[in-house]
Amino acid sequence: MTPHRVRLLLLFIACSLSFLVIGGCRTWSSREERAAQAYNNGNLYHESGNYEDALGAYALALEYEPEMAAAVYNSALTLVELDRSGEALEMLQSLNQRDPSNLKVLRGMAWAAWKDDRVQASLDYYLSVLIISPGDKESLKGASEVYEASGRAGEAVGMRKLLLRMDDSVDSRMDLARTLVMAKRYSEALETFRTVIIQSPGNSDALTGASISAEYMGLYSESISYLLKLADGEGDTGDLWWHIAEIRLVQSGSYDAGLTALKRALEEGFSDEDAYDDFITNTPPAVRSAVRNLLYGDF
Repeated sequence: MTPHRVRLLLLFIACSLSFLVIGGCRTWSSREERAAQAYNNGNLYHESGNYEDALGAYALALEYEPEMAAAVYNSALTLVELDRSGEALEMLQSLNQRDPSNLKVLRGMAWAAWKDDRVQASLDYYLSVLIISPGDKESLKGASEVYEASGRAGEAVGMRKLLLRMDDSVDSRMDLARTLVMAKRYSEALETFRTVIIQSPGNSDALTGASISAEYMGLYSESISYLLKLADGEGDTGDLWWHIAEIRLVQSGSYDAGLTALKRALEEGFSDEDAYDDFITNTPPAVRSAVRNLLYGDF
């Protein structure tokens, strides 16, 4: 390849592969070309998980071009991967001072702050993005996750609902349903899980979530129906039949069906003596002897 073609190739790579856009492409000096080469090497190292070498390559790019924003940004991402999130946040803050409305930098700051256990700062950065761009999906998702981790599931629900309006996928609906369960809004969660089950009948996470939500609402027959669907598709079903037995014997008072489910759980290999003792204690007196015989006798 001729030197001219090498020069053009480097120019193309630098303009097309950057994690953060450097700016318009033009005719570069040899110093800028060396910076671009080091930067591109850093990207390749980063993508292959070789973070120490990536950091060194970005540092070299910055020696040639100290104001290269893309190299600063990618250095920060690499520092986060190396568990040096505090340093990463400082670098991103310097970029933010140069360009306060850059959404990518603000999202990077939110991520770095989160990894550095600065929960409120992370949330503030995500919300800063949403002030500028209310429909920013990445920041809506990030803010939702921060709210959830902070025990503020009710606020996370609002974010998840906004996301669902923009992305009516099974995954998005499942995220909302899980957050509704965290917020103890079981009726809404159940309706959401039901919709997912219609869209994806074999979705085990949706069936599990629907069962939990229905049980919390006292809809025991519906809860069991989801567990039975799960049992049809699972290899090891002892735990599922055990839970069915718990609902029938302890909560709904369906003694005969509960004893049948308990026997099935034991046949399927469920074995946990601590759970046995708790189960006997919680079982109504009228059926306690039969339960004890199944658990400790010859069934």
